[in-house]
Amino acid sequence: MATYEDYLRDNISWLERLGDKLSGSDERLDYAIQRLAEIQQSLSSLSLDGGITMPKMTEQIVFDQTLLQNQGVRLEDQVPLDGYISSIGFHYPPGVLALVNIAVGHGHRQIMPRSGFLALDDASPVFPAHEAIKRDETIWCTMENTDGVWPHRVSVTVTMIGE
Repeated sequence: MATYEDYLRDNISWLERLGDKLSGSDERLDYAIQRLAEIQQSLSSLSLDGGITMPKMTEQIVFDQTLLQNQGVRLEDQVPLDGYISSIGFHYPPGVLALVNIAVGHGHRQIMPRSGFLALDDASPVFPAHEAIKRDETIWCTMENTDGVWPHRVSVTVTMIGE
């Protein structure tokens, strides 16, 4: 594979090397287009053998909330596809001190954690999942700030794969 410097050495005339200040941009663009064409050709030659099926769609639902002191909420959204939940990510900024409880579920089923609540401080864990979901089903997140002094902003990201 030729580097950008090799490309310049092979494709720039002696006149352009003398200091034509306008030639640099078009040479870089020519090189970038050539590399993109090579990448596109490489990608088109790839095939998935062995019965691997690529997902049709990946969607995310983000529950992001600032909770006032001693406030609890239940946030809901509609599942946009048929498929499964592939991961659930939580974000607890520094200073939450495990005083915000979070639980996530769909329909009538709590899935993360399986029971009770998750409460952390200065952490952003992402938990893998494989929970079947159906389009237009309700996905929910319960958040509760047990801190009587400070509000806290936390978030949950639910990633889904399906059709």
